[in-house]
Amino acid sequence: MSHVEGLDGAEVRLDVACRVYEAMSEALARDVDDLVVVTHGYAATFVVAAWIGMPIEAAGHVAFHVRSGSITTLREDDFFHNRAVLAVGETAHLQR
Repeated sequence: MSHVEGLDGAEVRLDVACRVYEAMSEALARDVDDLVVVTHGYAATFVVAAWIGMPIEAAGHVAFHVRSGSITTLREDDFFHNRAVLAVGETAHLQR
């Protein structure tokens, strides 16, 4: 997660993950029934990883590929508060 691509000042994957995890923590602390998160495809991996509670150290081992304009649906169970990934990168709405 700390691999440097050779560009001065460029963020490494860990930097992006830390920013996304912090933003998700703040967003999930809100007392709302529904939440919409808009992000680039690269950062979407970290949104899903944070949602399911994956330790940030392990997030470098996963990639959830999403197309531009796609929708990923996440849901928390009202009773047990389990978090589910219902759909990743759905694009059916783009076919209309």
